[in-house]
Amino acid sequence: MRPLIGITSNLNDARTPGKDFNRDILGRDTHATSMDYARNIERAGGIPLSIPPILDEAYIEGVVERLDGLLLSGGADIHPKHYGQSIKRGLGTVGGIRDDFEIALLKKAVEKGIPVLGICRGFQLINVAFGGTLIQDINTYHKTQIQHVGLGLMKQDTAHKVFLLGDSMLHNIFLKETLHVNSYHHQIIDELSEELTAIATSEDGIVEGLVHLKHPDVFGVQWHPEMMAESVEEQFRIFEAFIAKAKK
Repeated sequence: MRPLIGITSNLNDARTPGKDFNRDILGRDTHATSMDYARNIERAGGIPLSIPPILDEAYIEGVVERLDGLLLSGGADIHPKHYGQSIKRGLGTVGGIRDDFEIALLKKAVEKGIPVLGICRGFQLINVAFGGTLIQDINTYHKTQIQHVGLGLMKQDTAHKVFLLGDSMLHNIFLKETLHVNSYHHQIIDELSEELTAIATSEDGIVEGLVHLKHPDVFGVQWHPEMMAESVEEQFRIFEAFIAKAKK
């Protein structure tokens, strides 16, 4: 039986000022998820299900109770209040109630013991949910020659290399020590949660992969394998490994 995989979605909140979303009806909230996630989950043997961000405890419990796996997708910045910082220069549009919803969703998923894969924002959210912090804008607060934001690139284009550490999950998935990845993020991990460990780093030492120490089925990557998997076959291995965990 195919496992049911919940995929978190961007909330286009009509009440949030400063956002530039195309809406067919003004004042109407919408939620959306990139088809790249869904296609890779389906191809790997799962059933993808986009989850509307509704901040209600009973709803969150009901969703998690029905899932076999959770994919925390990319999207807007996480509000710095969730990791004890003031808003700084360079912060982009924040996730609003999506932050609170996904943190609660993640913690319920961990309680239930279902696998969790975080990608980009989802990777960062795992760190924040377990007490880690972020650098709010890499270009403002972190010196590096590598362009992590990926401006002007196609979704599958390589931006830099990552090093897969030791006998880690990612090393075992890809069976190699170095991987070429795309890059579409302007925030990075600052302090890694004590509950997590790094399993991949970029050439400039930024954490690009992590896993939970007590819950090894909870892991994440900073790059976007879902954007690369159609043209770079080895990137699909992440989704195969994730679905294999969900089937258990």
